[in-house]
Amino acid sequence: MDKYDQIREWWRVEADREINRTVPKMVEYGSTDLADIGAMVNKITGRTDRGDEFNTEIGIFFYVWGKMARWASAIERGELVSDDTLFDIGVYTRMLQLDRYQRRGGKAGREFNENKSNSPGGVIK
Repeated sequence: MDKYDQIREWWRVEADREINRTVPKMVEYGSTDLADIGAMVNKITGRTDRGDEFNTEIGIFFYVWGKMARWASAIERGELVSDDTLFDIGVYTRMLQLDRYQRRGGKAGREFNENKSNSPGGVIK
């Protein structure tokens, strides 16, 4: 098994393990809450509201920023960030990817083009 196959295998196992942990968090947070947070950030910063899609992205950015602050605090203490914080950042990333996917009518965008890959082994399947 070469290096690329090892990474693919690790990723498959990790993805399968995380699905059951990620989906409930995605449902719990919900995109409506995220759009509301984005609208609130726009309001208190005096920015123009650009609609639910952009507000959702702001809401997720807000959540990730909090996790990044936690990571920075760990570094300041000379510690490694917790696995839970890293997991949560991944959840927020998946939430935004899901939101974009759903807004496109269930179709992947250019950034998810399966015909392109930078890995020498080709597209990871």
